[in-house]
Amino acid sequence: MNAPATTLTPSQPSSALRHDWTRTEILALFDQPFADLMFTAQQVHRAHFDPNAVQISTLLSIKTGACPEDCAYCPQSAHYKTELDVERLLEGHHQVDVTQ
Repeated sequence: MNAPATTLTPSQPSSALRHDWTRTEILALFDQPFADLMFTAQQVHRAHFDPNAVQISTLLSIKTGACPEDCAYCPQSAHYKTELDVERLLEGHHQVDVTQ
């Protein structure tokens, strides 16, 4: 990929949110050295978010085991013998309580 350099450079990241990217600009991102791309991404992120804030997220399994799907890679499937303890589906109100 030898696309022309994009206007978004590591030394001058754009702080304006854009929805009008050209194909050439998008392809030029792939031609940037990875460290430069990460540096630019961090500059853009810092322009829009608190750089020292950390978002903490938690995954909640609302149903464990006995899934009717036959996904060979998944221990949740009822089609395979696993060491997973089956748990009932959490009630909707409990799901909301846990997430707040």
